Amino acid sequence: MTLEPAPFVEMTDDDNPWIEGLFLVFVIGLAVAFARLIGGLLLTASLPLPDSVLEAIVTAIKQSLLGVAVDQTQAEVLLRQLWPWITTSLQYGSGWLRMLTLIATPLLYICQWLGYGILCHLVARLLGGSGSTGQTLGVIALSLAPRLLLVAMVIPFVSVSGLLVHGWGILIAYRGLEVAHDLPPARAAGAALAPLALGAIVLLTVTFAALTLSALTGGGA
Repeated sequence: MTLEPAPFVEMTDDDNPWIEGLFLVFVIGLAVAFARLIGGLLLTASLPLPDSVLEAIVTAIKQSLLGVAVDQTQAEVLLRQLWPWITTSLQYGSGWLRMLTLIATPLLYICQWLGYGILCHLVARLLGGSGSTGQTLGVIALSLAPRLLLVAMVIPFVSVSGLLVHGWGILIAYRGLEVAHDLPPARAAGAALAPLALGAIVLLTVTFAALTLSALTGGGA
């Protein structure tokens, strides 16, 4: 996906840009989900059984902690509790849970697209933009195109830079908002970055509140 205006103009002029955007996001999510599923199957086939790997890791941890003032039992219990989540996130192992990726990934992408797109639209209109909600969602859908790079995960042990994928996506969103809302570059950039800034503020606020509550609870104890 380049930053040339043609794709954004075409999406903006479409009769139902948000429908086109929804279809595009769904297809991208499904492609990434299939890549993760197949990559997980290949990873599982190329490695020992997850239980064997877990026991090997536990043994290695116990040996590395010999003579160290650390509770080995707690470390082992924590690892065993986290292991199912680790294997699931890596699509490593067997089980029907891996099939949920085919549903969860497209739904997650659609929710991210809607949330980010609506916030971008609100900010763009506040900054003097003239595009409709449907046009905004249409061009924002194009910003998910870099996530097709994640299809490379079909190859075991291959990783794709999240910074590259999301940074490229923000650039596309900026260009799309500039075209759809007829905004100057600075305002279009502000509209593209505002949802990220809001998300960071919310995350910091929640983290600070959780730490404060934890400190107060601990102090009360």
